Amino acid sequence: MKNKLCIYLIIPTQFLIVHFSTAQDKGFFSRNDMNNQEPRYSFGSSKQRSASISLGDINGDNKLDAVVANGRHWPEENYVFYNYGKGFNSMVAIGNTHSTSYAAELVDLDNDGDLDILEINDNAPHKIYLNNGNGDFKFYSEVAQISNARNVSLGDLDNNGFVDFIITNRGQKNTICYNQGKLEFECTTLDTNQNSTIDIAIKDLNKDGFLDLVLANRDNIPNEIFLNTGKRQFKKKLEFGSGSFETRSVSIADIDNDGYLDLITGNINSANTIYYGDKAFNFDKTTSFGAQDMDTFAIALADFNKDGFIDIVTANYQEPNIVFMNIDGISFEEIKLTDMSAKTYDVVVGDINADGWMDIAIANSDEFNLYYLNIFNKE
Repeated sequence: MKNKLCIYLIIPTQFLIVHFSTAQDKGFFSRNDMNNQEPRYSFGSSKQRSASISLGDINGDNKLDAVVANGRHWPEENYVFYNYGKGFNSMVAIGNTHSTSYAAELVDLDNDGDLDILEINDNAPHKIYLNNGNGDFKFYSEVAQISNARNVSLGDLDNNGFVDFIITNRGQKNTICYNQGKLEFECTTLDTNQNSTIDIAIKDLNKDGFLDLVLANRDNIPNEIFLNTGKRQFKKKLEFGSGSFETRSVSIADIDNDGYLDLITGNINSANTIYYGDKAFNFDKTTSFGAQDMDTFAIALADFNKDGFIDIVTANYQEPNIVFMNIDGISFEEIKLTDMSAKTYDVVVGDINADGWMDIAIANSDEFNLYYLNIFNKE
């Protein structure tokens, strides 16, 4: 076991109290029985320009499978990885056409009880692949307009029982596609004055029964909250963040367990930020976590150690990926998943080995895509 170095920082400003740990085998485990260049817990054996990863049970065997989107600005193949209980030991390419994919999300678009694939591409047609119920996918149709797509977010925005989606478009208005059933979609744009959104978090922030939108913006544009007023209409509520840095990822959860939802942002060349919600709905109270010059490309949330507090995992660009274990809502213990640095574009969480504890999977560009098993139950 590696030696641990613990440093306790108490900074009387807006910054968190963070307990640092360099122990790679604390909390999470990625078996490496060969060498650092050929890890055992990887998705396949090739290094591609991966942009995102999605987890879900696609064949009904109660095990989480994975879909990896590859390419970004260069056309590559996307892949499905099947989990048979001992890792992801089978894979198949999606479709016959290589595309500039930024996302390939698992979602039940036709309400038939199985997960389909929504593929989002940069300046190439977006596509739907339908699941035949056994985990096999067949191209169904293109959807929405070609755009400068960077991501996609999912949710039933009009409460009609079907999952809608929003495509984030850098430099263009974001595309909202309302699912009307029978695989028919009505697509429109979100009315914004400035447009450089990379990620959107979807949650009912004001508890009125409608899902609202939180936009993570780049290019010195402040992050924004749009409230869902019903009837497929959104009204801008407020801006948050300084607008002087770039945000690539946003998530929503009650970090301090006070009953109000908080906003967690992953920023470029800046510390990441938590905006604490309150009764006034202004998100004025903030605190920062992570290094001041970190480039965080994605964030995922889960209660990894089952202590009742939501933890944060950050996907970092050319820096080690880090889990921030939530101690009390304002102080965190920092655990590096590995000492390795990569161009990590995405991170997701799910119970990969079906032991009841949330694991982590990451998508890297030009490096192996990896997963890490949760071992808090063994500590």
